[in-house]
Amino acid sequence: MPAASPTVLHLLPDSALPCFIVPGAFTAADCDELLTPAIKASLHSAATHYPTYYRNNERSIVDSAALAERLLRVIRPVLPPELPADSPGTGPWRLKALNSRLRFCRYAAGQYFHRHLDGVYHQSATVQSRLTFMVYLNDAAEFGGGRTLFYRSKDDPAVWAEYWPAKGDLIVFDHRLWHEGEELTAGQKYVLRSDILYETAPVAPAPAAAFTPGHLGYVWQVLPFADSILSAGRDTIIKVWSAAGKLRQELAGHRNSVLSLCQLNADTLLSGSRDATIRVWERRGGQFQPARVLTPHAATVLAVRRLTDTTFVSAAADHLIKVSDVDGTLLRVLAGHTDWVWQVAPVAEGQLVSASEDGTLRLWDWRRGECQCIIAQGLAPVHALLFDPATRRLLTGNYAGEIQVWEPTAESGAWQPGATIAAHRGIVRTLTLLPGGRLASGGEDNKVKVWHLATGRLEQEMDHDDFVQSTAWLPEPQQLISAAYDGRLRLWDVGA
Repeated sequence: MPAASPTVLHLLPDSALPCFIVPGAFTAADCDELLTPAIKASLHSAATHYPTYYRNNERSIVDSAALAERLLRVIRPVLPPELPADSPGTGPWRLKALNSRLRFCRYAAGQYFHRHLDGVYHQSATVQSRLTFMVYLNDAAEFGGGRTLFYRSKDDPAVWAEYWPAKGDLIVFDHRLWHEGEELTAGQKYVLRSDILYETAPVAPAPAAAFTPGHLGYVWQVLPFADSILSAGRDTIIKVWSAAGKLRQELAGHRNSVLSLCQLNADTLLSGSRDATIRVWERRGGQFQPARVLTPHAATVLAVRRLTDTTFVSAAADHLIKVSDVDGTLLRVLAGHTDWVWQVAPVAEGQLVSASEDGTLRLWDWRRGECQCIIAQGLAPVHALLFDPATRRLLTGNYAGEIQVWEPTAESGAWQPGATIAAHRGIVRTLTLLPGGRLASGGEDNKVKVWHLATGRLEQEMDHDDFVQSTAWLPEPQQLISAAYDGRLRLWDVGA
């Protein structure tokens, strides 16, 4: 790969954020050397880690510091050596390295990567990815569709800029730019993607604030547990906090994002991860200790819920629901969904409801391992699911930003749609019951909202700096806690 004297084509000249093409940054021979037959043979569906509403292409991951260094030598002359500070009192970001995790991707007809922001990779508190690096490994003449599209915002329908791939071209852009890999109509498209890392100076610690430091990257789940509050995130860490927000303990062991937490009994914690494992933690002397690792699923574990003091149900990206004993014994496999199972909720003795990316809600007899009925189908996929034992209502939050109230019918174990609340711009990711007939929701519009359920009236609205992923009610001190993609946990006074 020869050193280049490259030209740079700026795609978004009216944006303060970097977004540029380097035509011919890599030669055709370079691309062929990168895209070997072995790499092509290793490409596999990303469906175990990404939902189909988001992306459905194939990929292969290669970890190579040596290759990353070679690629960086070629492109370093065109990269910004420094990026501005994020806020007053912090230092600028200085170019450091190319992430050694390299992702080869293939798109075939019907495959896409819908509008999204690229996630930040946190190597440490001071080293993180800021820019996306992507090399087009073949020409647009070899496929139909497949443009790289940019948008001004999550919701703006107008294309801000577009680029037709050419073999060997490099595209570099800020992670904060909304973009899309357009669906292919024919042929195959290949790219190599990584991240450009920058480093900043450590910030002098501020006076201790509640729930600081938060997580590096997304916080996926927050869970009250006895006198503690637990949070879990993309940094693979589970943090144990006091009710006042003082860090007590950090639990390490997962190799990927921790997506779900569950209190099984007074002293047992379960955690489900993108690494396809469920870990069991036992509390002894006020500290959590690792007990065992369970592997009931072959894909991302999306939800873990208590059934009894010794049994739990898990839902995963393998389209399956499984009932297990805490010792790892598999008791039941509930099969029937045809896509990711986002949530499960116990609703009665021996019964549970599930919500899937396939657009259905199902009722199961988990003791018999049978689907009793499909409650509804053809729905906008449900990502948040809640059962209210006092009213026997189901509450769902969906991809379209709606909260749907499902009323119990006279027929035991059945529900019918009731009121619908247009709640958020973007997916409703979390629902939590509050005292006084109220409901808290969080969504992809970065909002936490409090609703009066009987009237559907919005009572309160609060902001995070990124998608709100999880909420929970804290009876003491009677506050709502929320967790978001911004890495923060926040407490809110919402009345009792």
